Amino acid sequence: MDRKHSLDQQQVRHVAALARLALTEEELAGLEQDLQAILHHVDRLAEVDVSDIEPMNSPHGHCSRLHDDEPTEPLPVAAVLEMAPATEADFISVPRVLDGGGAA
Repeated sequence: MDRKHSLDQQQVRHVAALARLALTEEELAGLEQDLQAILHHVDRLAEVDVSDIEPMNSPHGHCSRLHDDEPTEPLPVAAVLEMAPATEADFISVPRVLDGGGAA
């Protein structure tokens, strides 16, 4: 299985643009080296023969215990507001994320 990956500088610039990164030439060179190292590692992983290994959903030999849902009384509004980092009247205040209010 011969699948060696590599990137040219134009592809690195494209990845940086997709990530909305404004990088200097020096930073682009560093990013190119980092991405090449990642691709090299992926290529090495692809060489490992795993045909005789049973797929697993967890590297641990246990599964999570599921507990029955038991309804309880909700916390009082005052207690929740007291734990919030910022409030406005009877509401938890969070930074705006839509309409240009945040970096999201």
